[in-house]
Amino acid sequence: MKTIISYIYLLSILFISCNLRAQKAEKDFQLWGNFEMESPLNKRWMIHIQHQSRFINNGTQYGYSYFDAGALFRIGKNLRFTFNYIFADKKRIDISYSYRHQFEGYFTYRKKFGKFTFFDRFLSDMQFKDFNSDAQGQRLRDFYLRNKVTLRYKLPFKLTPYIAQETYYKIDGLYYERGFYGINRIRLFYGLLYNVTEHWLAEISYTMEFNHDAKIPTNNYMLSFGLVKTFFQ
Repeated sequence: MKTIISYIYLLSILFISCNLRAQKAEKDFQLWGNFEMESPLNKRWMIHIQHQSRFINNGTQYGYSYFDAGALFRIGKNLRFTFNYIFADKKRIDISYSYRHQFEGYFTYRKKFGKFTFFDRFLSDMQFKDFNSDAQGQRLRDFYLRNKVTLRYKLPFKLTPYIAQETYYKIDGLYYERGFYGINRIRLFYGLLYNVTEHWLAEISYTMEFNHDAKIPTNNYMLSFGLVKTFFQ
């Protein structure tokens, strides 16, 4: 457990150091809403769906939403693999929208230590932007490896606070054009889960997101609300 806490602490230090060395970034407060559900097909396979909407410019303007659907395979009690197709639309600076097709696959590992539960999710995702609608409409626009570590603590009254860190490692992409390949986005989460039923969780979280080596470097601060049905707690 000390090793896990130390790992999250070191990632937090990395987050702070990136902020200190980065160029001046734009800041924004955002509101996110999330709905996610798993539905079993048999002992090994489940269907996975998710929808998320995001409001930017201090939570006053619709900015982004996505819907994903896929399947989940339970490899063992504490290990699973998920793959999804995602359709997303993102508002441009004008009134138009950019449409994206994304594909992702990820492993999620869980380990319990008394009232603590540790999760490690390793994800690979790729994105096509405005497919067949511009000069580069068939080019892979973004390719990332992402790792998210989460530490939860079980409290009475069906409450579970958690902290988490997600790191984005860029393999290829056009949005981050400054010649930097490597870690260029970090998210730090503080959240609280409530067990509405055995499998349904209500969630509220506060997230700090730092983007650097981008066309427009940004620091975003998000308040998120969610409802999740999961068999992996």
